[in-house]
Amino acid sequence: MKNYKNTIVVAIVMAVNVCVAYAQETLKIVSYNVLYGLKKDSVNIDRFVNFTQEWKPDVIALEEMNGYTQKTLEQLGQRIGHDYVLQSKEEGFPVAITSKYPLVNFRKVTENMWHSYIYAKIKGVHIFVIHFSPFSYQKRLKEVTDVLAQVNEISSNEPVLIMGDFNSLDISDKDKYGQEVLNAMLQSEQKQDHIRNLHDGQIDYSVLGKLREAGFQDTYRLLHKEFESSVPTFKDGNGNIKQNNTGHPKRIDFIWANSVAASGVTKSGIIKNDYTHYISDHYPTFIELKLSK
Repeated sequence: MKNYKNTIVVAIVMAVNVCVAYAQETLKIVSYNVLYGLKKDSVNIDRFVNFTQEWKPDVIALEEMNGYTQKTLEQLGQRIGHDYVLQSKEEGFPVAITSKYPLVNFRKVTENMWHSYIYAKIKGVHIFVIHFSPFSYQKRLKEVTDVLAQVNEISSNEPVLIMGDFNSLDISDKDKYGQEVLNAMLQSEQKQDHIRNLHDGQIDYSVLGKLREAGFQDTYRLLHKEFESSVPTFKDGNGNIKQNNTGHPKRIDFIWANSVAASGVTKSGIIKNDYTHYISDHYPTFIELKLSK
């Protein structure tokens, strides 16, 4: 009888441990604008591979995969241990996604987008990888509206993430964007007719405001009060500190989560280290997401 009871206790403990481990399964997700296909440079590609080996993300959203094809992306995926990859297109500025897990019901959208976006479902999480127009807030408003239209087709009970280079500023960072930033943007518009990022002569916050109106939350702000820029990086490809003014520090790279996904975010941040100082002119953003079952 004693052995029988001990067996039952052991079985219960093992079952509880399995359930806890299963319930606490997480996805580590990185979103990264890697600058012209990792600058098409083998040394820089090695930096990226080393970065992924150190951080071990389960999913990577990539912007500016210039020069890559589905085949060469698959080869890169093999180097970083991601067997499932998808690229939106092969010309211009593609977005891409790599994953340790299968991509379900994926979709590549180029129509009505300045660049493109990808949708895929991974481990039950709906993921959108975007790269919005760098030149027009009005175009970005149309792009975010198109993405949210597809989001509206997803059950509100399921986790949704929208991530990438939004080329947009968030109102939560407003105190960091003073007259100096506004003047620089005004000068850009005066010099180049195709740049229209100001809204009635003021910094625009309406694009990311659309996400807030739709119930999405900025995953960085979920866990951080302090401002942290995602552009520019402060070292060049050779590791030298940049001497020229490469732009005022801004946060334009985001991972946005609907309320279901936001409730599972356990970590978030912007990654600045000896790899990401050099890889791109953007720093990557990341989250760890607890998967609920």
